[in-house]
Amino acid sequence: MFRYLGVCALSILGAGLTLPILNGLAGEDESAKGPAGFREITEAQEASIEKGVAWLAKTQAHDGSWKAEGGQPYTCSMTGLAGLALLAHGDTPGRGKFGENTLRAVRFLLKQQNNTGEISVPGDGHSMYGHGFAMTFLAECYGMDPSGEEAPRIRACLEKGVKLTARAQSSLGGWYYSPNSGTDEGSVTITQVQALRACRNVGIDVPPKTIENAINYIKKSQQPDGGIAYRAGMSGSRPAISAAGAELLLMAGLYEAKETKLIVEYVKRTVTSENTMGQHDSYTSFYTAQALQQIGGEDWSKYFTARRTRFLREQQQDGSWRSTGWGASPVMDTAMAVVVLALPYQYLPIYQK
Repeated sequence: MFRYLGVCALSILGAGLTLPILNGLAGEDESAKGPAGFREITEAQEASIEKGVAWLAKTQAHDGSWKAEGGQPYTCSMTGLAGLALLAHGDTPGRGKFGENTLRAVRFLLKQQNNTGEISVPGDGHSMYGHGFAMTFLAECYGMDPSGEEAPRIRACLEKGVKLTARAQSSLGGWYYSPNSGTDEGSVTITQVQALRACRNVGIDVPPKTIENAINYIKKSQQPDGGIAYRAGMSGSRPAISAAGAELLLMAGLYEAKETKLIVEYVKRTVTSENTMGQHDSYTSFYTAQALQQIGGEDWSKYFTARRTRFLREQQQDGSWRSTGWGASPVMDTAMAVVVLALPYQYLPIYQK
């Protein structure tokens, strides 16, 4: 079992594609900084991150969870995302300023795994989102301390969770809001693939064919303009899902694939720091930043500088972010904003170049 404190490589497709896992801050590598004058980390940015994670810690429920406001609580999704934000800040379970909050989130999610292997709260909507975000968070925690107090329980949970995800994959290679639905759509598919990658990073067995079929699903969903449709077989590109699809292909190491180049160009001309196509603002920014960081250079520096400025402008006095439109939630908005702002810290291997 490798430790995240070392330098290693992962293979997302078994013996095929390899991606480096790097140490330290991206800012330590002069070639990664992009154009002259670009700073990946500023004092104002660091202060904003501090305020954001402090708000998340303050709003955590006694049982270790977070919930969306109004409508469906999406408990496991919110808890997984908030946990990732704490990890991105540099906290680990039981260690760091918000280490106890992180540990409570781990323990809450471990308790939610049912007999099928799904990590979900009864009655929560779109349970496969929660399963995916929970697995990603737990895998990152496990990789940071594979000998920690909760490590055996986390590993067992991830092994069962991966099996559930593999079983729930549709015949086309995607996933839908609930397991065993027999259908699929792009955004849940991307959540599952990122979770599977996080699990594979820490030595959990992931069937290569499951990942391969998921990547092919994204390719099947690609439109003539380079974007990704809501579902394979449908027409019409969705900017939010396209941003997530770009991150998936780049995460798989397919930098030179024609599909990757087309989708990246679509995202670059469609999504800007100010125009994230409205209804899915946080989600689109979350994945666009991850994808463009993988590319680096001027594409990354221009987007990140402008998006950081907007984040700092829109942060509330209490430290939270609150967007409007479908699916908006202060927990989701705040967690995603913190993760994006903290990407240059490079604390989480799942978001590293």
